[in-house]
Amino acid sequence: MAAAACVPFLALGVAVLGVSCGTGASGSFRLIQFKAPSPPDPKLQPLLEDAKTIGILSATNIESVKELDIEKVMGRLTDATASVLRRSNRKVVTQDEIHWHFERMEFDSASVFGQEMQKSLREEMDVDALVYVLVRDVQSQMTAASPSSFGKTRNPGVNISVDFELSLINLHSGESWSQQRQGKNWQSLQLPEDSSDRGERQLLTTLSDPLKQFLVRVAPPPRLESRHFDRSGD
Repeated sequence: MAAAACVPFLALGVAVLGVSCGTGASGSFRLIQFKAPSPPDPKLQPLLEDAKTIGILSATNIESVKELDIEKVMGRLTDATASVLRRSNRKVVTQDEIHWHFERMEFDSASVFGQEMQKSLREEMDVDALVYVLVRDVQSQMTAASPSSFGKTRNPGVNISVDFELSLINLHSGESWSQQRQGKNWQSLQLPEDSSDRGERQLLTTLSDPLKQFLVRVAPPPRLESRHFDRSGD
């Protein structure tokens, strides 16, 4: 009888985390705990209304140099973004998929916010909304000490500051939400890291916190809910 009672809950398509039963004066109850999708931030909710598929694109006008492969950084950034967005109930179309479909096409801010590109993404790839990350400027400076030491202790390092823009675009209405952000990060040159990709790691670290704050508004982690179900009628 217990196995049969679980069938309706499995049919709901929710992840059951815990089950407990109790019997009271009004009958027998079963407590079901499950993870339920969390709604987006209220300010962003209108842009995600009825959006079943969300795409990801990033862009920068910064050229790669020997110490920093900017294309590699942007690729890892969009991969991490896709991973976070997948916790929602929406299908995610990655940057690699979009680049492969629109071969040799530039995805600068002018084209991404233009009606022609939005129509192409919508009609050719069924993308309803788009997360767009634009890195505008990266400044790197060698320092003799950490910014918090006021020069009292010599500890050479690298200070990085990044100016970038995070956007969410509804490809049906053309409406969008954008936010200018700045990230800063200092790392000591004495850290035991492989110097070959030190700059790439530091740039990713600089971008990661503001990006996480944005993505948690778009695709919040699921919330734990509990429900009591009366089995007295079984």
